[in-house]
Amino acid sequence: MASIEVIIRDDDGNIISQQPATQVNLKNANLDSIEADVEQWRKETLPKIESELLQQAQTDFTTGEKTS
Repeated sequence: MASIEVIIRDDDGNIISQQPATQVNLKNANLDSIEADVEQWRKETLPKIESELLQQAQTDFTTGEKTS
């Protein structure tokens, strides 16, 4: 079984966001079913990643304002 996993790192290689891997069943799958699985994963996961990135940016901005 294949899996989809996204790990986002900053410029220094530190992990900013990591979502759990999602399993994709490729046995007896066709392109349409794989595409549907990936699209479902995208709809569920990308908003979570976007939220984490925005929170990190807000924290970085707030920290930067405090040190200025």
